Amino acid sequence: HSAHDGGAVILDLAGLEYVSSAGLRCFMLASRQAKAQHGRIFVAALQPMVAEIFEISHFNMVFQVFPTVREALAAASNEAVAAFEQA
Repeated sequence: HSAHDGGAVILDLAGLEYVSSAGLRCFMLASRQAKAQHGRIFVAALQPMVAEIFEISHFNMVFQVFPTVREALAAASNEAVAAFEQA
């Protein structure tokens, strides 16, 4: 998916158990690119270890963090939630 102007990208991190500094750098670059295109990146379903890493590195200030993908979709758009619930 490409983030069009003002679009939101939602990253489902449920399967991610750990983030290295290289991984954090990738998130940072993605964040900058999204900002340049007036998009937003939401992260959802962080495992405890990843959530802790995000907090320590203040990435929870850079990205909007949601407990579930559904909640991230709701924040992104109502149409997205409707599509998600039909899938």
